[in-house]
Amino acid sequence: RLLLWLLLSTGGARASREPLQPLCRPINATLAAEKEACPVCITVNTTICAGYCPTKMRVLQAVLPPLPQVVCTYREVRFESIRLPGCLPGVDPVVSFPVALSCRCGPCRRSTSDCGGPRDHPLTCDHPQLPGLLFL
Repeated sequence: RLLLWLLLSTGGARASREPLQPLCRPINATLAAEKEACPVCITVNTTICAGYCPTKMRVLQAVLPPLPQVVCTYREVRFESIRLPGCLPGVDPVVSFPVALSCRCGPCRRSTSDCGGPRDHPLTCDHPQLPGLLFL
């Protein structure tokens, strides 16, 4: 009974007391930039937020509501833009991408982050790749 009381009173348990790998921080990444009406794809180097965040999980998941989970997300971010060459007339050739200045563990903000799960091929292009960059 004492164990059950302790489990219920704490509400959850930490997955780990020590960091498993690097904690949430900006890292270098390569993103693919393309649009349907533009014939090329450009890869851009930027910084994104990645790493581990401490999480909690209920011991008795069926009895108690789930605990909110946090993700590694942007604390401060700026957006840079590139111009895709060869776009059809009337198509805006500008593509913007995030540059992480600092990161934090918190709820995912859909306004600045892709909150979905992992992608099979996140950096693949449907159009031919162009080697150069055209920053604005």
